[in-house]
Amino acid sequence: MKLIQLQYFCSIVDQGGFIAASRDLNVAQPALSRQVSDLENELCCQLLVRGPSGTSVTDAGQKFYNHAREILEKIDTARSDMQLKSELLTGDVIIALPVGLAAQLAALIVQQVARQYPGISVKLEDGLGYQAGQSLEAGKADFGILANVGNLQNVTFDPVLEENLFFFKKREEHEPVTTDIDLIDLQAVPLVMPNRKVHVRRNLENMMIKIGGRLNICYEQQSLLTIRSMVKAGIGATVMNWPSMSDLWFSGDVDARRICKPSLSRTVCLAVPNFRQLSNSAQVTYEIVRKILASEVANGNWKSGKILENRAMNADGF
Repeated sequence: MKLIQLQYFCSIVDQGGFIAASRDLNVAQPALSRQVSDLENELCCQLLVRGPSGTSVTDAGQKFYNHAREILEKIDTARSDMQLKSELLTGDVIIALPVGLAAQLAALIVQQVARQYPGISVKLEDGLGYQAGQSLEAGKADFGILANVGNLQNVTFDPVLEENLFFFKKREEHEPVTTDIDLIDLQAVPLVMPNRKVHVRRNLENMMIKIGGRLNICYEQQSLLTIRSMVKAGIGATVMNWPSMSDLWFSGDVDARRICKPSLSRTVCLAVPNFRQLSNSAQVTYEIVRKILASEVANGNWKSGKILENRAMNADGF
């Protein structure tokens, strides 16, 4: 059994098929097929099934994938340990980052890591919050920056800051509206929101029900880009965290009003899969990210953000 066979097999599973893995590895498909075939012959079992709808993993293949991934990660950790001794950190570090945080944090993270550790390549797994959580649970990311980690399985989390949720609406007046808004007043406003899979939507609805109100959600969109454009055009308002919409506030396109009575806040955490030990490269990146989060709050770039000491959280990440 060769290390390259493990790498090829894991890439096929991670990428969802031979074609995508071929592009990712820059290796011809016949070469991938040959290595997988040799692997199956050696193990005396079928690992993958190729069909009209794509490539699927057999039960045996999934078990072998778990072993192979663990072996590859241990090898990466060993390499990082040796590189640290020579004061040269290299390798990929994968960070699960919800799209609602990516606009404010992605460039800062990549730039800071590149400046301090040019041998480290940061790869961002950005998507909706629950998708970033799934990446962590599956061990596809070294660590993540999430607000709803309380529901995740086999994940250790480190509370970093508390953020308020804001009501964002197209700016109608020359001067911005900066006063707080009562939660109950949102029921009279047409809203553009993601579906209930998304943490903000679920908890907003739950809080509104508790005070005897009901949200007026006129448009349901999954894309943050679409939600932003609809709010900017005045089609509807939305409720989001500050990083999701901050650039539109700074440009004067929207007003941002903190929600109160009751206030809506949540805890942003750094989260690490329990079964995945941070390599030295991932560890230094983790520390850089933590400092960036603290700096964004201290500099006022994360409006109403508050740095936390470590504390317990409930099941919703609040």
